[in-house]
Amino acid sequence: MEQLKSELCEILEVSDLPLDLPFQNMPEWDSLNALSIISLLDSYGIQMSAEQLEKFSSITDFIGYVVENKRSK
Repeated sequence: MEQLKSELCEILEVSDLPLDLPFQNMPEWDSLNALSIISLLDSYGIQMSAEQLEKFSSITDFIGYVVENKRSK
């Protein structure tokens, strides 16, 4: 989980994630970041659309989903 948080911080160019917010409420959020996160999910064996990504009510919910559904390659 810490690795995923670190990767998300790198993509969003922030030092700390506001875990209680959805991605789209962050000032740094844009379509390029969405695509980068979708691409990152491939390394976790997860496929997701931008629409699905934006349905998470918080970044914590997203991280929980990835942790529960990741597949080893």
